[in-house]
Parts: sequence; C-alpha cells; structure tokens
Amino acid sequence: MAALTLIDIIQDIHAMDEELWHYESRYGLRSRYFYELYQMGKLRDEDPIESRDYADWAACYDIRHHREELYDQLVRDTLQRVQPQK
Repeated sequence: MAALTLIDIIQDIHAMDEELWHYESRYGLRSRYFYELYQMGKLRDEDPIESRDYADWAACYDIRHHREELYDQLVRDTLQRVQPQK
C-alpha cells in the first residue's frame, strides 16, 4: 500500500467531514457527542437502519480522527526536517 500524501489525507478529512455532517444533520447530534454515547453503549439500537448508521458514523469519526493524527504527525515531521539545526 502506498503511503498517503498530505493532499490525500486532507481529501480524506474533507470527505469524512461531509459524511459526518450527513449524520449530524440527520440525527441532530454533533459527532463528538455521538461518539461518546456510542462508545458507552447509550444509543437506542432497536432500529436496524439506525444501528447500521451508528456503526458507519462511528467508522467515519474514527477515520477522520486517525487522518487528523496522521496529518499532524506528517506536518510535525516535515517541520523538523526544514527547521535549521541549532
């Protein structure tokens, strides 16, 4: 698997933002709070469509969080390489 570039990561972040917005507007809940409730098992799960949405929503949130961490690390690494050594 090829390493992700900064552009790839930014595109993934924006794609996940669109997906997260879809779920937030559908359920009236910001993703950060949804994820906390999801992790605690506090969401209603009787409806199979909602249960599938919750799993997909959590996956999008995880991907976005991972991409943010990856982006931050790549930027830090790049800045270290370009900063003059003392």
